[in-house]
Amino acid sequence: MFKKEFFYSKFTRTFLFMLVLTALAILLVSCAGKEVIGIDTTPPEKTILVPHKGDTGDLIRVDGVLLNDENNGIDAVPDNDWIRLEWKPIFDPDVDYLKLFRFGDYSELAQVDSLSRSQWMRNEYIDKKLHLEGAVGQEWSYYVETYDQFGNFAVSDTVSYKLIEKTQLVSPPNNHQASIKEPIVFEWMRTEDALHHRVIVFDSDYHYMWHEDYYIVEDSDYTLEYTGPDLTGYDMIIWRVDSFGDLEDPLGVSLSGSESRERVIYLTQ
Repeated sequence: MFKKEFFYSKFTRTFLFMLVLTALAILLVSCAGKEVIGIDTTPPEKTILVPHKGDTGDLIRVDGVLLNDENNGIDAVPDNDWIRLEWKPIFDPDVDYLKLFRFGDYSELAQVDSLSRSQWMRNEYIDKKLHLEGAVGQEWSYYVETYDQFGNFAVSDTVSYKLIEKTQLVSPPNNHQASIKEPIVFEWMRTEDALHHRVIVFDSDYHYMWHEDYYIVEDSDYTLEYTGPDLTGYDMIIWRVDSFGDLEDPLGVSLSGSESRERVIYLTQ
């Protein structure tokens, strides 16, 4: 009797064990099938990088807004030998992150950065590592891979800009105090690759006030006198000199250039 009960007990345990294994196998196969069927294989919308549209002072409007340093697409910046990128706002909810790539005339393709949601929602990026790559004298091209959380991605178009040497400002020195009753004369040094320069003046809130283009001729002295709006009521102005290379765009927009570092002039009435 004991042996018979032991046999049935052992048989029951084995049967139940096999039944559980079979159920688990069916469950795993069923779940795996659902994952394969339900996985997202559609890439997100590609990011639209903004090509260079022009330069501050061109008096061009972009979507009804006067062209400035923030909406003119890929461009040089005053801070260093860096390039600023701009892209159109991204509304696709599937976008998880961006991978940013660049290559130059003499530089191989490299990934610059990976941008999280909080970063790509700013719609711009400054390549602050570019000066380490021998930036001046090369045309730099950028594109973006846009990823969703499943690894699907779309590739943007490529935008390009060539950096030339920055001009060095001579006078007035930074933080100079000047009377609005006296002429304000800007002086800078020539750069080898520039075909012409542009002196630009902003108010304290970086609103564009005035510019004048300076075309290089033999024996140029590289000075310009301020002839912009009346400075009565202003406590300070900011100025810099942009340099431009060849006019490679059919619309006459230079796709090569640089922006000098900025200087402040404090005004006395």
